[in-house]
Amino acid sequence: MIRNYLKIAWRNMLKHRAHTFINILGMAIAFICSILLLAAVYHEFSFDKFHQYKDRVFKLYEFHNLVKGTELGATMGYPVATYLKKENIGIDKVTRIKNSGREIRNGAKSLEQGINLVDPDFFDIFSFRIIQGQTRSPLDNIDAIVLNQTTATNLFGEQDPIGKPVEIKIGGDWRRLIVSAVMEDAPQNSTFKLPILARTELDPNWARTKEEWYEQHHNVYVRLTPHVSQAQVEKQLRLFVQKYLHPDGASLKRDGFKADANGDYLGMRLLSLNNLHFNTEIGSGDTVSKTYLYILLLVSIVILFIACFNFINIQISLSFTRSKELGVRKCLGAAARQVWGQLFWENFIQIGFSLFIGLLGVATLIKILTLYNFFKLDHAVLYNPQMAVSVCAIWILISFLSSGYPFFILNKLKTTDIFKGKFSIIKSGIGRNILITLQFITAIVLICATAICYLQFQHLRTASLGYNTSSIVSIPVKDVTRGRDISAKLRMRLASNPSVVSVTGADVNLGVGKDGSTSKSQVGFSHEGKNIKTTYISADYDFLKTLSIKPLEGRDFSVAFSADTSEAVIITESMAKQLGSGQLLGRHINTDSAGRNGWHIIGIIPDFHLYSMHNPTEPLTIAIEGNASLDYIFVKVNTKNPVATMDMLKKIYAGLEPDAEFKGSYIDENIDRWYKKEKRLATLFSVSAGIAILLSCMGLFGLALIIIHQKVKEIGIRKVLGASVANITGKVIREFVKPVIIAFLIAAPIAWWIMNLWLEDFVYRMDMPVWVFPLAGVAALLIAILTVGFQSLRAAKANPVESLRSE
Repeated sequence: MIRNYLKIAWRNMLKHRAHTFINILGMAIAFICSILLLAAVYHEFSFDKFHQYKDRVFKLYEFHNLVKGTELGATMGYPVATYLKKENIGIDKVTRIKNSGREIRNGAKSLEQGINLVDPDFFDIFSFRIIQGQTRSPLDNIDAIVLNQTTATNLFGEQDPIGKPVEIKIGGDWRRLIVSAVMEDAPQNSTFKLPILARTELDPNWARTKEEWYEQHHNVYVRLTPHVSQAQVEKQLRLFVQKYLHPDGASLKRDGFKADANGDYLGMRLLSLNNLHFNTEIGSGDTVSKTYLYILLLVSIVILFIACFNFINIQISLSFTRSKELGVRKCLGAAARQVWGQLFWENFIQIGFSLFIGLLGVATLIKILTLYNFFKLDHAVLYNPQMAVSVCAIWILISFLSSGYPFFILNKLKTTDIFKGKFSIIKSGIGRNILITLQFITAIVLICATAICYLQFQHLRTASLGYNTSSIVSIPVKDVTRGRDISAKLRMRLASNPSVVSVTGADVNLGVGKDGSTSKSQVGFSHEGKNIKTTYISADYDFLKTLSIKPLEGRDFSVAFSADTSEAVIITESMAKQLGSGQLLGRHINTDSAGRNGWHIIGIIPDFHLYSMHNPTEPLTIAIEGNASLDYIFVKVNTKNPVATMDMLKKIYAGLEPDAEFKGSYIDENIDRWYKKEKRLATLFSVSAGIAILLSCMGLFGLALIIIHQKVKEIGIRKVLGASVANITGKVIREFVKPVIIAFLIAAPIAWWIMNLWLEDFVYRMDMPVWVFPLAGVAALLIAILTVGFQSLRAAKANPVESLRSE
């Protein structure tokens, strides 16, 4: 029986080649978009799921309950991990993770790779597979180092690296270590891309800061004891904070703190590893909003729904030409299930072809997108059992729906009416209007969502960061211990160049440069009975001049003041507010951090965004420390030829650091890299939404074709009675205007609710652009008029004799 179904299905597909082609092409496009979106969403939700103890691993973060809102921070001081292990509070394993240096060498062979300092518990918390060497506790020895597979191959080639010495540069000094293990490269869906791991104690500042709670520069991850919940540990963390940090409620309240429901002004909490990738405020790596992923998932479902709707419409329109065939089958005694079986297998084959083309298209697109670094999706996601089951379920479900609905309609028709041609597929005006309204609700919501996504990302990219980002070149320094010397020499060589305005530097980059490195350091101290916490950066002369930041009070760092390299600091407004009222300029602030002489405030500047607009501005202190590293040099230029200027800087810099690869980039480019992931997802969403709207137009066109085909005799009679082409066209179009208005009234609040929910994920969000909603309504109305107008005009111009011949 199935063989006969397939044979007849194949013949019908060949007989109606045009409809078959449109069906397969439309569904193939829908499958490509939907599967690609599903693969992208699945990839994002699969982050860090490969870790064995993922449900028991958490990132430690702290919170400050202020009157203006709650501030969160994830950087910790060295004692936190030390004392968490000592306390019996339900924590099994603890590790710190700190970025520290980028240079490693094996004899004459050297590489630039991120070096991360961790604790021995690291491999008991995270499941990075050891493929060579010591599989258990590879970092027990302080002189041990673990490399990932790529780094080991680049350094040693085909040689066995285990037991071989390498040198890493930390704090300006080379440290000789022994390779104890090689671990597998981290998968694409890993938050942590850690090519080199060494012990925390190798930090040159370890001896000075190992008991400094408020000098914060690394993250802490913990693994909970089995059968201990997050809530239980967080309850114990309240006692931990009281024991070691001694927060004074009265003092904190005076400083602008407020107590939460538990009576805490500040404290520590846990962020699950399962949610790390989705927390844009304190997450690690390339974070993404869950709301945005749900929107993408919704778009993929909408695309499939529209494509299926279009497929059904075409199948219904084909029933006009195949009605007599179905009538003959019923006369010859075909059972209802046999008629349905024929329709099912025809649709099953066509959707199967579409799915095959769609999978080929997705595989090709993934390869292209990965090649051009747009998306890094693994082909394995297509062969994942969950993905395979989902795709097969969609195939069968759409086959059932697309055959079930036409069968339901055709099965109710009388055989005599079928042979006479006296039947209507869509009799109910209500049913027809519901179909039209659903199409336009989809179109309006997608138009609104696309516009608001674009405007929000433009808002992030163009919002003022508090400094001038244009025409500043950022140059990563390879030998950071020579950073200040290189900066001074570069300043001297460029002094006579009219296209160079100023030269400065810092130990952190502005934006994300070509080296891909980011870092953050925070310090804390007690001042007049208040706990002070500030982000801290070490900069160079002319820092404010280069960034075009005007001091509210005081001055910039200058070579004319020799004391600037020891105690001078520039603070932001929010830092000044922490220190209290009164005259701060010129004051000496005592800090209780070991090895610090205190700070002399020489300037106060407006708050600015040292990091992306995903996070609020923080209190910031800028200093020049003569012995501190300078990781980046910033050159302010005034030129109309940025490419030539970059080439000039490359040549000059090669004379200062000849063994370093020049990775200069403009700050504007670095800022864009902050939002690279959002830009990719927004592009994917916009293209998908555009295709969904196009498919929606095709569906509306098919629906209009069915309706006008049913009205062809009515139109003929109206023409005979003297109706003009304009009157007939207008009457048909008016039938679609009312559903558009109803669709707008339903879609506008839905779109507002969804997009407002999405905008809440942003610390700096634009106001909801109200004008987008009526614009989307007008666009939907134009789509309806243009789509339906063509068919109605064609019907109105047709010869009425042809439609009334049988009457």
